Amino acid sequence: SQSQKISPAIAKASFAKQQQKEDEKITTEAANSAAELKVKSENDNNDYDGASSAIDDEEEPTITTNSNPNATPSTKETPPPKPSNPYDSIRRAIVVNDGSRQNLIRLIGLKSLFAKQLPKMPKEYIARLVFDRRHKSLALLSNDPDRRDTDE
Repeated sequence: SQSQKISPAIAKASFAKQQQKEDEKITTEAANSAAELKVKSENDNNDYDGASSAIDDEEEPTITTNSNPNATPSTKETPPPKPSNPYDSIRRAIVVNDGSRQNLIRLIGLKSLFAKQLPKMPKEYIARLVFDRRHKSLALLSNDPDRRDTDE
């Protein structure tokens, strides 16, 4: 007899369908057990001569399915901690010459940065461009105290 070859797409779809059926079965079983518990608690409440119970005020339990079949239902998986990124402390700011103290400090820093990186360009020309009221600069700012007040 000839062996049949199953394409990966068909095998994947078949597996997904089977997994969905298993998930539906688990969800149905959990919903049925939750309904049984609710009926039992209502019967228990009737034994108290009509007194209200805290169970009546609670919301119905929500049922979630876990995609990992080996995990226990009570276990919550937490994602692994994110490694610290050295670029997380960097922020950006658009700096314009609006006369505010903070922007003027940033513009002076940008002027000295441009002058240092472009040594052949005249300092007056850099100052005229940077301090122009129509000019906008994008500054990358760092909270790192080692880089404060430097051109890095």
